[in-house]
Amino acid sequence: MTPPGRCLVLSLSLAMVHLVASGNAPALAQAGPEIGSVPPAESGGSISRQRRPSVPGRPAFDTIPSLARPSTADSARPTPPGSLDTLSATPQWGVLGNFGGLRDDLLRAGIRTDGSFDYQTSTNIQGGPYQSLRGAGQLALRAAVDMDRFAGLAGGTFNLALTYRFGRGLTADQRLDVLQQTEEIFGRGRFPRLTQLSYTQRFSEFVDLKFGRLPVSADFAGFPCEFQNLTFCGNQPGNLVGNYWYNWPVSQYAARLRVGNLDTGYLMAGVYQVNPRDLEDGFNFDPTGANGALAIVEAAAFPTLPPFTYRGSYTVGAWYQTGGGPDLFLNRDGLPLTSAGGLPIANRDRSGVYGVAVQELYRPDPDNALRNLSVFVRVTLANASTSVIDRQETIGLVYKGFWAERPLDWIGIGIGQSHASRSLAQSIQTANLLDGGFRPVPGYERALEVFYSLALSPDVVVRPNIQFIHRPGGVAERADILVFGVKSGVTF
Repeated sequence: MTPPGRCLVLSLSLAMVHLVASGNAPALAQAGPEIGSVPPAESGGSISRQRRPSVPGRPAFDTIPSLARPSTADSARPTPPGSLDTLSATPQWGVLGNFGGLRDDLLRAGIRTDGSFDYQTSTNIQGGPYQSLRGAGQLALRAAVDMDRFAGLAGGTFNLALTYRFGRGLTADQRLDVLQQTEEIFGRGRFPRLTQLSYTQRFSEFVDLKFGRLPVSADFAGFPCEFQNLTFCGNQPGNLVGNYWYNWPVSQYAARLRVGNLDTGYLMAGVYQVNPRDLEDGFNFDPTGANGALAIVEAAAFPTLPPFTYRGSYTVGAWYQTGGGPDLFLNRDGLPLTSAGGLPIANRDRSGVYGVAVQELYRPDPDNALRNLSVFVRVTLANASTSVIDRQETIGLVYKGFWAERPLDWIGIGIGQSHASRSLAQSIQTANLLDGGFRPVPGYERALEVFYSLALSPDVVVRPNIQFIHRPGGVAERADILVFGVKSGVTF
């Protein structure tokens, strides 16, 4: 890149950081707000298809949080979403093909296009007021532009993602009162969204900068979204503190800098504007009304640790939200809200830490990286004073290509627990003590999911699953819930 080009990129990035932190940029034209339900944050919802890893020189989508880390941990380089095989001389497009050569022509010009349709159904076999069947889905359209090929700007990539969510969720309609939804794809409004509009500039093999409109889960705390229960799907912190950490499909003004790479390891820092307008309006460009900024730091390494034969993916991170939030237990006089009433302490600390580990354990054929057994472990801790859910731990196994005759079929099992806020529990205990009442005190909600992923083709996946939820909402007195679900996806 020429010196003027580098100066332009650096100037734009610094302006973006200022915009994110301050929210004082001039207002831009925006679409009017639309009404829709906005439950806790979900992840991308897109089912991973079996594809080869991306390589330098081809534009790569980086908008799907479920693909931000390799689920097999064989390679730290993310697999591109959708059906495009970037290593093939003749790329495989989705079920709609290459439109008579048009997509091939665009690829040669540096432009990749892709789309997916994902749909999830759930029925409560046990639990809830009555049995019902619900379904929710997402349509996603994506484009990535290699700016070197397209405009001669070396190291640059432009990314665009549009999404539309629809349908109804079993968790909401049945009022199951669980801490994590039984269909992760439901929520954040049933209307179109600009999910990503960003520019990435790679300055060298070890330094790259991204800025624009971004979901947090596009870069931080990445994890594949193979399961249907939200406990095991996608970026974990956003599933706990989704009132200020906005995962896919919500975008916000943001910038992040990464030093290192996705082959050996990296250090990364990012800042995201926290603006409630982004929840209500899928095409909000007005930065006013922000409630501070979300700052995140992350470190990752991809070593081969003994006694393992294959590489792993190990990530740790921490966050802090500058705007703060109301205390769940104490009022502004330092007394319990349940007994003294009043207003909660404002601007209390909103922060937390997380860790994600994915380790490949076994390959039936050592030379075939697409068939493997991997284990994952995740832990997230959030400030109990301001977070309704203050921690979550999950562990599980995913075996890809376990059956030689059907190498694209997978099986998976996940076990996890989510903990209702300790401060919230203290508040309820205080109320019980004062009036002699008996209100259930929440603690851990535990979930189990088992799935079988049936690949009808490389671009069509049907994934039935069974979910078991013990102590829904963390309340021991509530009856267990048993759910049968089907998570399906098509790439085009």
